[in-house]
Amino acid sequence: MKIISGFFVYRVYITYKSHFSSSDADISKYNYNLFNVSYDAFLSTKGVHYYDKIAKRIQKEKEVVNLFISAFIDNPNTWIGDIFLNLSHYINLKEERENRLSNLSYLFKKDCINMIAKGLLFNNELGNFVFNEFTQANIELETFIIFKKIFNFSLDNNIEYDYIYRVKYEKYEFLLNINTEKYKLLLKEAIMSFRD
Repeated sequence: MKIISGFFVYRVYITYKSHFSSSDADISKYNYNLFNVSYDAFLSTKGVHYYDKIAKRIQKEKEVVNLFISAFIDNPNTWIGDIFLNLSHYINLKEERENRLSNLSYLFKKDCINMIAKGLLFNNELGNFVFNEFTQANIELETFIIFKKIFNFSLDNNIEYDYIYRVKYEKYEFLLNINTEKYKLLLKEAIMSFRD
């Protein structure tokens, strides 16, 4: 097994923090490559010991990436010290996200059926309806993003979305590899099953 270093953790942290907190950064444009930084820059950073301690606790590269994605979805400005001091919380967020992604087809179809039962209509209010369902914790974040990708709706007039959620959820959307055709079929199945 490859040994994870604090330096690797640092590179993942600054790459994904930049992706989520900077309006013009998008790592998907660069094939998800980590930033190149010098080892000296790592050694001179505040809280350098936090990266080493996280490396000892989380020993797989993919797990480190998923940890920071989950942390920055929660708060794009999270400091490494906060992540380390609340590591069990962020590990739980990572595991919850991984579970959602591994069961996404099931969760998406369930969310669709629940929204249809509540009166989901495919009109100009679709975006606000789906967003409200998400903010009320009735559907998963990924379901909201999939609907946004399928229907390409705009939430420009929704102040809550524009000022609180837009940047971090659009940044998360760049990281999700969504087969929209698959989810269109699942939506169609949900509509048909609701009619039966």
